[in-house]
Amino acid sequence: MNRTVILASLAVACLALGGCGSSTRVVQNNETCGKQMTDLQDALASGAMSQHEYDRARRVAIERCNTKDTH
Repeated sequence: MNRTVILASLAVACLALGGCGSSTRVVQNNETCGKQMTDLQDALASGAMSQHEYDRARRVAIERCNTKDTH
């Protein structure tokens, strides 16, 4: 009886810990493309991001906007 309880407890603990540490994260972005561009320009102007970071983020945002428009 004790062995069954211990094994059941271990099985439950393994299942419970199996979901811990998951790095999957879903991010939903409902901002308009224009708002994203304005936010990026503001971040560049305030010095929150470098020109290189801005250029890269802008390219990614434009790709996402174009993809969103075609679907």
